[in-house]
Amino acid sequence: MSIELTIDGRKVKGNPDQTILDVAKENSIHIPTLCNHPHLKATGACRICVVDLGRPDRLEAACTTPISPNMVVNTANERVARARKITLELILSNIGVEVEMLNKNGNNTFLDLAKELGVETHLLRYKPLSTDAPEPVDSCNPVIIRDSNRCILCGRCVSACNELRHYGVLNYEGRGYHTNIVSGLVEPLLDSGCASCGECVEVCPTGAFRTLAKELVQAEVDTLIETGSALPMSGATQSARSKLGLLPIDNSGAADLQKIARRTKLRCKTTQEADKQ
Repeated sequence: MSIELTIDGRKVKGNPDQTILDVAKENSIHIPTLCNHPHLKATGACRICVVDLGRPDRLEAACTTPISPNMVVNTANERVARARKITLELILSNIGVEVEMLNKNGNNTFLDLAKELGVETHLLRYKPLSTDAPEPVDSCNPVIIRDSNRCILCGRCVSACNELRHYGVLNYEGRGYHTNIVSGLVEPLLDSGCASCGECVEVCPTGAFRTLAKELVQAEVDTLIETGSALPMSGATQSARSKLGLLPIDNSGAADLQKIARRTKLRCKTTQEADKQ
C-alpha cells in the first residue's frame, strides 16, 4: 500500500519503508547530501539533507526520516537553506586542507555544494574549533593512504568497514567536538588488521582514504587478486572466516608483500621521526 505525501507542493507517493530522500530521488526532487551512499545504511551524520516538516523546534534529516501519510515536506525554503549553509561552513572550517584539495576522481563535491548553497569558501565565517597542527599522513600501508586532515566525520568509511566487510577495523573515538575516526586501537592502518580491501577508499567523499597510483602498487594489486588479501591473513582472521562459512585464504602469494609492508612501515616511522625533529 502506497503512502501519499507532499514535497515542495507536489503530491507524490512512496512505499512505507522509504525515507523522504528515497521518495524525493524517485521524483527528481533534489536534496543535497554528503554522508548518504547507496550501499550503506543511512545515518544522518552530515545534516546537509535536512528538510522542513513544519516543526518549530527542529529540521529533519531526509535520509533517515520515514515517510508518513499526508506528510508535508519543504526541501528548499529559507529556513532549510540557512541551516544547510551554516552546516557546510562549519564542516569546511574544520578541514585541515584547502577545499580545492578535496577531489575524488576529478570531482569536488564540496566546491559544487558550496556553489549551490552560496558559501564563499575563502570567506568562511567560523574559525576552526581546533588550532592543533595538522595530523601526520598515515602512508605506512603499502596500498592505502590515510589523511585525517581531510576527514569530515561523515562515517561512510566506518559503515563500509563494519557493514560491508565486517572487519571492524575503523571506528569512532572520542565524543562531541573531540570525535575522531581511528583504525584499530588508534594505530596506523598497517598495524590495525586492515586487509586493504579498499571499501573505505570507495566510499570516502574527500580523499581522506585514497590509494597510491596503480603503477606504484601493481604487485600488491596482483597479490590481492590472487589471494583475496593484500596482507597475509592472521590465524584470528582465518578463524573468523571459518565461522562465517568462508574458505581459508591461501597466503602463499603474499610473502613478497609482507616484506614490502615491513620495509614501508620502517620507512614511515623513520619519516615521522624526522618530521618531529
